[in-house]
Amino acid sequence: MPQFLTGPRRNLTRFGEVPHYREGLYRVGPSAYAWLVPNGSWGETNLGLVVCGKKSVLIDTCWDLKFTREALDAAADLLRDAPIEFVINTHADGDHCWGNQLFADKPILGTDACVRQFHQHAPRELIALGSAGKHLARLHVAGLSTFGHYLHHMFAPYDFRGLKLTPPNQPFSGQRSLQVDGVELVLLEVGPGHTAGDCLVYVPDQGVVYAADVLFVGVTPVAWSGPIENIISALKRVLALEPRVIVAGHGQLASPADVQHVIDYWEFAQHELWARRQRGMQAHEAARDVVRSSRFADSVFARWDSPERMVTSAYTLYRDWGDTPRLTLGPLRTLATLRQQALLAHSLPTATPRVMHTALAEAAEHGGRSRERPQRDGRTHT
Repeated sequence: MPQFLTGPRRNLTRFGEVPHYREGLYRVGPSAYAWLVPNGSWGETNLGLVVCGKKSVLIDTCWDLKFTREALDAAADLLRDAPIEFVINTHADGDHCWGNQLFADKPILGTDACVRQFHQHAPRELIALGSAGKHLARLHVAGLSTFGHYLHHMFAPYDFRGLKLTPPNQPFSGQRSLQVDGVELVLLEVGPGHTAGDCLVYVPDQGVVYAADVLFVGVTPVAWSGPIENIISALKRVLALEPRVIVAGHGQLASPADVQHVIDYWEFAQHELWARRQRGMQAHEAARDVVRSSRFADSVFARWDSPERMVTSAYTLYRDWGDTPRLTLGPLRTLATLRQQALLAHSLPTATPRVMHTALAEAAEHGGRSRERPQRDGRTHT
């Protein structure tokens, strides 16, 4: 039975939501731990920690140094007698590895593909995007305020200043067994899927799987890389291990039913988006139509955080189905995708986190009513 040990005293999440579970350090095995951050939205990343005798292994770091240090401080009693000697990066998204510089002198493990993708974004880019978003939010024309509001609030809780990207220095491919003071950790490459370089971490004698971002619980998953079939295969691999505890990359500790729900989401998304592609809809149009459909509203997926992420996954699927994006340059394509996500989020005012999904917060910032009215379909998305 997982046991809560300690954590920060916060009444709200980083995005101002009521937390669905307590933030902090949990014991999930005899010497296995998880750092859980509610409610699992942007950068609200879960970490893993395995104490192996007199040494510890840290699984992922946070998006910035402030939150990485906060997690380490909470585990100080454990780390006093078993300092961190190894770090594992499950993939190259910044919210799982930008705190690596605190361990630059330690072995850091990650897949070859993770290392190749590590510098896809730089901290200065996100600083610029957050700043630009704040200014765009004041421009009530052509949807710019909606886009700016979304960008600004996505990055607002984080401080990317002073970050020095520190990629894994012990790359691997396929499967690797890490033996630390008699404890085995099995690293299983399962990407490309969520990103190009995904891996799972399995601790057999603890019965714990750290599934990272192939698994989101209560939060809409996203496929930046694809193919989706690889994500589904990775989730089935998690189930086949029959772990006692499953730690998701975002959200609460998972049950096998939670894993199956994510498999169901991906199968649903593929079916629904393909049908709309056959009718001639562009990727963002198809994603919007799916999320606003009655079938989606009646599903468990409609209660998950950030439903607008369907847009990114739609672009990924369309690319896998042979469609060539109009914008082929990475940064421009990313901005175009996020803009479409922002527009969809704006039309779902009851979705969470509300600070990004509703015009009400934007109106409060400007001291009055927003000039852009959300498109409503009469259904509730919570």
